[in-house]
Amino acid sequence: MDAAKVDEAHRIQLSVLSPGDYYEPEILGENVVLLRKVELPRRRPTYAEAMAAIESSPLRFTKSWDEIKKETR
Repeated sequence: MDAAKVDEAHRIQLSVLSPGDYYEPEILGENVVLLRKVELPRRRPTYAEAMAAIESSPLRFTKSWDEIKKETR
């Protein structure tokens, strides 16, 4: 592989990498950087998805919100 130049926006273009893939850099030394391919980052759930997940959860509070506030303050 030929040498790659860093552009003004701090980017490096390598022909073996696919656009849209995610890589995690690992600094191994002063002149050595290892790129490790990682899974796509999870998107943030919408409000409706979060509320549905809370409602479907088997976990339930055993005290009221006011009782919990008193214990933690």
